[in-house]
Amino acid sequence: MHKNYIYFGLLLGSTLLLSFSGKESIQTVKNFSANFHLLNQAGSPGGKTGAPGDATCTQCHSGSVQSGSGFNLVTLTSGGSPVTEYLPSTTYQVTVTMSTNNVKNGFEIVPLNPNNTMAGTLAITDATHTKTITSLGKTRVTHKLAGTSLTSWSFNWTSPATNVGTVTFYLATNETNSNAGSTGDVIRTSQHPFGSQAGIQEAANKIETSIGYQASTNSLNIQLDSKVDGSVFVNVVDLSGKSVFTEDLGTVSSGESAFSVRLDKELNSGIYMVNVSVDNNMTLKRIFISK
Repeated sequence: MHKNYIYFGLLLGSTLLLSFSGKESIQTVKNFSANFHLLNQAGSPGGKTGAPGDATCTQCHSGSVQSGSGFNLVTLTSGGSPVTEYLPSTTYQVTVTMSTNNVKNGFEIVPLNPNNTMAGTLAITDATHTKTITSLGKTRVTHKLAGTSLTSWSFNWTSPATNVGTVTFYLATNETNSNAGSTGDVIRTSQHPFGSQAGIQEAANKIETSIGYQASTNSLNIQLDSKVDGSVFVNVVDLSGKSVFTEDLGTVSSGESAFSVRLDKELNSGIYMVNVSVDNNMTLKRIFISK
């Protein structure tokens, strides 16, 4: 009888120990998840822009990636004036803007050259709200905890010392629902190309474009005459320097081509600049949209 008491005592003790260990493990996992999310509120861990070789914010936040075209805006300015092309070895202010009034947001951005390596250098001008982070051999800019209450952030970018062709800023934004968790957030990625002024004449010798806007279909009609083969990319920029539409049109062979590009939203009446590039050779045309 004494042996049975010992047996049941050991069994009860083991059950209580396993029960306690299970609860402790669950609590540890919960605490780790919460702490990891709080850590990311102070900025992206890096490598989440959607650029070639990068992941996206959905690695830490649930949901699918959405297009940031027209929602994510990148403005390049020099002396207070917006530009659509860069000069080598020149410092520009870069402003990232999300088209939202949401109360808590985040971002990560990186500029890459056509070889998908780092283009130029980045410098923080607002250390309260932004910071740099190095990941995968590239320097990026992301928000800090104090910056999550903003919808617009600025920093400086110094362009490469030589003409490297089109520099593309790869941007991912996170429009959060402030639930202190990783669910219910909206992740948007976008690409914002800026050509080199040093290469404009060279590009003009390689491609010619004629571009018009058709209001009935909200489309751009692009006639392209190219002397080179390559990927075709279109970027629409308003006069404030904001990229309002971007699209990859695939590849073309040298010769004449025609595209009808449906814009993803109605644009206000006014003048816009349309950049069309083939194999990183860019042309720039003005269009007028009248409603």
